[in-house]
Amino acid sequence: MKLSGRKIRRILICTLTAVNLVLCAACSISGLVLQKSLKQGGYMESWSKDDGRVLTGLSYGKDNANKYDLYLPKDLAPGKDAPLLLLIHGGSWTEGKRGDIAYACKYYAKNGCITATMDYSLVSEKNDVTVKTMLDEITACIAAIQKRLKKEGCQASGLAVGGMSAGGHLALLYAYSRASESAIPVAFVFEKVGPVSFHKEFWGADISALLIGYGARIPVDPKKLDAPETVAAADSLSPLHFVTSKSPPTIFAYGGKDDLVKPVHRDELAKALERNQVPNIRVDFPHSNHAMWDDPDCTEAFRKAVLQYCETYMKPNQPQDEPKQDASDPQH
Repeated sequence: MKLSGRKIRRILICTLTAVNLVLCAACSISGLVLQKSLKQGGYMESWSKDDGRVLTGLSYGKDNANKYDLYLPKDLAPGKDAPLLLLIHGGSWTEGKRGDIAYACKYYAKNGCITATMDYSLVSEKNDVTVKTMLDEITACIAAIQKRLKKEGCQASGLAVGGMSAGGHLALLYAYSRASESAIPVAFVFEKVGPVSFHKEFWGADISALLIGYGARIPVDPKKLDAPETVAAADSLSPLHFVTSKSPPTIFAYGGKDDLVKPVHRDELAKALERNQVPNIRVDFPHSNHAMWDDPDCTEAFRKAVLQYCETYMKPNQPQDEPKQDASDPQH
């Protein structure tokens, strides 16, 4: 199925990205109302030098997109470890940048976590980037972060991957299908409004064909979605396909009024996690659309769930005090 670049771009953005929803909303509501909505959604977070250090534009590969920012909390002393959260931005696999999700990095770093946000290669008609490319880059970024932390004299007590929308999808897919490659063990995954499947039951035939074709870079006929190669491609893109009893604990949140990533994604993920007895926390945002900004109490509940899982699955090892010297020791 051949579509113009303009049509592909329009459908993908309308389907997956929360960022564009936020920007569009700014055109129809006042600045004060928008600011309130952004604050309710947790998208505004301050940062000062008293909160810690930020290392920006660090490289994890040779491509121009292979950059990440690292946030080190103020209390991270040499030799001390802390939970590491890697945040992945959304944008339909075609847009976005690491700074889009800096608000989450700031919040969790101010609560004692090491945090990072990464750029990754984006799908374009001018390249052959696939979702697999993005997953490969996540692996490379984690390895680079581990090396950088060692250089900074600290280490991660574990890793959680998280994101929103397309970033949530990548976080789930990585945690469920590629975690064994991670240089730092994946302790849990957390996400908001991430698509969990690309089969037609979740999107309808036309959108499903478009997304499979764009994510796997193969021609897909919406009238032949049951073709074995198309089913295999859809499975390879779908986090739901990889849920097992060994999947990492999961925190997930979806909007009750989301017409883009619809409640079926939430419901089927919940069923799969329960069926496989995977520890999980579900946070429903009943009044929110894809932007997830109309339930401030739920925003706070989601943040608390992440910090709770950090404590449960990535409790830092406190550095040991140097043993006091016994004056009666004959060697001294």
